[in-house]
Amino acid sequence: MLWILRRFHELTGRPLHHEWQEPVRKGARWIENKRLSDTNDEPHAGLLPAGFSAEHLGPNDYYYWDDFWGIAGLKAAEAMLAPVDRETSEHFGAGAREFSQTVDRSLATCEQRLKRPGMPASPYRRLDAGAIGSLAMGYPTQLCEPDDPRLLDCVEFLLEKCFVKGAFYQDMIHSGLNAYLTLHVAQVLLRAGDPRFLELVDAVAGLASPTGQWPEAIHPATGGGCMGDGHHVWASAEWVLMVRNCFVREEGDRLILGAGIPPRWLAQEKPIRFGPAPTSFGTISITITPRPGASPDVSWEGCWHDSEPDIKVRLPDAED
Repeated sequence: MLWILRRFHELTGRPLHHEWQEPVRKGARWIENKRLSDTNDEPHAGLLPAGFSAEHLGPNDYYYWDDFWGIAGLKAAEAMLAPVDRETSEHFGAGAREFSQTVDRSLATCEQRLKRPGMPASPYRRLDAGAIGSLAMGYPTQLCEPDDPRLLDCVEFLLEKCFVKGAFYQDMIHSGLNAYLTLHVAQVLLRAGDPRFLELVDAVAGLASPTGQWPEAIHPATGGGCMGDGHHVWASAEWVLMVRNCFVREEGDRLILGAGIPPRWLAQEKPIRFGPAPTSFGTISITITPRPGASPDVSWEGCWHDSEPDIKVRLPDAED
């Protein structure tokens, strides 16, 4: 909730309302107070307690998914409170950094145990389908660099062992092909500049119903829904975010344009337009004009919250 509240304020350019300041403080303190003691040498020392977590990772355990969102929550509180309560903001920022270091130490024990950097669902699990939850470190929280070896090795495991017919197959609780989780993997690949993201996007498009929606879990044999919502709004939202990030996404203090535009879209002459779309820096409208035999022309118009951010155009095979 803290992360999404920060996202709302970033996209709208609005300051945190004074009535929300104390709830933000309480939410961040709750994260701090829920953490376990770090006075022992156990792999779960300093993490959040065992729980059911995101429902589809398995039985109660010390899930890294919870920890990554806890760190993101503290960072969100830091950012939202910075203009109005500097001391508390700095406290939560220091807490986020210490929490992140604690998770790094725990992940190091996993790397030693598993003989590879990929992140399991918890400190005590092997790499399995539940590792999909650990991708939260890269998408959507962006707590790590796009090329973090732990994140990318986790993706490689999932692609090799947990994909069926081009889509992620969850074999715990939410059993079936999951459109929204497949798109999580695609988002990590897109952010890393790995062109394989498009194969996953195409696979998800192929799983859509005639009405353009996805069940929460899709039977790999029938292609119909087999668990959960018949019209999964989360999946639809992830599709919108996937298309949006193909055109424009934030990366630190800059905007990246066009990194996910399929090359096949550029093999024609009609302009491709996207926007106006909200970003952390303001609203942007983008026009990409293909020019067969030459580099496409990319232009944009922005209504920025402040000054224009650093903008990089990264069309396929294009230089910055």
